[in-house]
Amino acid sequence: MALARKLDSATKVESDRRLFNAVGAFLAEHRLEPSPANYLLAYELMTRSNAAALAAVEAATSDGVRLSQGDADRIMKNSGIGPSGGGDALSKFGGEALQQAQRQLEIVETIVGDTQAHTEQYGRELETNAAQLSAFSGEVPLDGLLRITAEMMDRTKAAEKQLQRTTEEVQSLRRELASASEEARTDPLTGLPNRRALEDRLTLLQANGEEFSAAVCDIDRFKAVNDRHGHAVGDRVLKAVARVLEESCPGHMVARFGGEEFVVLLPGTDGAAAAELLDLARGELGSRSFKVRETDDSLGAITISGGVAQLRRGETWTELLMRADTLLYEAKAAGRNRIKVEAGAHQPASN
Repeated sequence: MALARKLDSATKVESDRRLFNAVGAFLAEHRLEPSPANYLLAYELMTRSNAAALAAVEAATSDGVRLSQGDADRIMKNSGIGPSGGGDALSKFGGEALQQAQRQLEIVETIVGDTQAHTEQYGRELETNAAQLSAFSGEVPLDGLLRITAEMMDRTKAAEKQLQRTTEEVQSLRRELASASEEARTDPLTGLPNRRALEDRLTLLQANGEEFSAAVCDIDRFKAVNDRHGHAVGDRVLKAVARVLEESCPGHMVARFGGEEFVVLLPGTDGAAAAELLDLARGELGSRSFKVRETDDSLGAITISGGVAQLRRGETWTELLMRADTLLYEAKAAGRNRIKVEAGAHQPASN
């Protein structure tokens, strides 16, 4: 019975974690701020608990465009999502995250409390034994001395074992928290750093005053791949593109920004050099032949488009990514399968 409860609890924690990741991925894909209202909309969509919202989002994104904040606000209003319509869901979702954090705190409190109680008890017993030794006057009976010494040795060994158990429990908890922290910064599909990890790195680079360039790129006509071959094939394409970008940009951070969009962060690299690296990745991807594993059908050419920008003096990294994103859309408008770099930088020869 206890094992069944543990398995049920572990299953629920894993389910909560998947739901949290799905909500975060939806917000990142559509570049929606992580506000309570947007979290609630994403929760309703991921749990498929609001048919009207699902239909409205599908209609708004049917042509492959991202959901705007205005679209999200309108859908929430029309679908009854908000303080009057979906407050319970928001409370439930928020409560799950709070309960997870509370469980971790309870574990720490239990470990600390047990150790403190055991230490206090050990101290009292040492004082008692010391008092007994002090009570002897003149010649100390050998059997009494041996008994008290043996008791003190036993208690010392027990304290050492308890300390070892506590140390192991704390180390295990630390590993679990480190794993959870790493998981929160990693895209579960591609294994790349996710948007949170990217933003942390961008913030650090800017705080240190380092020069860097950034490339925003995505897979051309990716929605058609999903529609024609299914999401399982689309997932494999995403992982393949992730590997090509990593291999072509060694030493640089490649992150999945959301959906089929990736960002490559290139410290110490000017716009022209960054564009050349991304163009190598584009060429390498285009040279590969992709097939559906189950049917051996050809997927046709898988290509990427990208925009590359170099950080300007006084500019924030948010502004840098916006410029790179604008260049990405220019590359799309120019025919796709190309890398666009800002005016003044050397354009890749393939463009």
